[in-house]
Amino acid sequence: MRTLRTIGIVSSAAVFLLSATIAFAEGQATSTAYKNQISERRAAIASTTQKKIEVVREEAQTRTVAQREKIAERVADIQDKVKQQLAQRLIKQFENLNKIWTDHFMNLMDHYDAILQKIQDRANIAANAGKNIASTTAAIQSAKTAIASARTAVIAQAAETYTPDTSVVTTTTSTTTPSGQKELLQNLRNSFKNLHRTLFQDLLALRDGPMKNARKAVQSALQTLTKIPKVDEGNATTTVENSNQ
Repeated sequence: MRTLRTIGIVSSAAVFLLSATIAFAEGQATSTAYKNQISERRAAIASTTQKKIEVVREEAQTRTVAQREKIAERVADIQDKVKQQLAQRLIKQFENLNKIWTDHFMNLMDHYDAILQKIQDRANIAANAGKNIASTTAAIQSAKTAIASARTAVIAQAAETYTPDTSVVTTTTSTTTPSGQKELLQNLRNSFKNLHRTLFQDLLALRDGPMKNARKAVQSALQTLTKIPKVDEGNATTTVENSNQ
């Protein structure tokens, strides 16, 4: 949804990171080992996080079995089959929406982590060229902390469930009567509206809170990198030196 489109790292960041030649002495064993270690670390983080999400989702499903069975019974009381099927689809959509968005947010965290690693790579090149990277190192650490906090928040959100509250989907008359059907449908609509509002309040809070903090922290790390005098010069020098070896 447009209101939930995630604001990515500013385009200038990508331009800056990709504009200069980035090399860590390609072909050298030490460089290859370093890159492999970084790739393995990122893969391990992503794998661990995904496993945690799967666990909390399974626990949430187990926790809400009774509630989902109750709402299914209430929906089964709808005599209009078209409206009944619509209600069933809405219930499934609410179950899937949180999964879709938490997966999306977690993918963004992986993306931010990858960008941060590129910033670290550039900072290492600058350090090897004798540049002072203290500010960038501190900013990178802050960004790592922000990303870790965002991952924790996403996992917590993944554990949330969004099933209509059966306690408010009641009728004062039998659902076999026209008035009972009308009351049932109205209460279901109200329940869906409340559920929709709660779901998107939670998602927006995650987007505008921990997610935004992580994005800003990565941007800040990038900005400190650009302030290193002749940061690209150090990269170019390293490339030339390595190419002559």
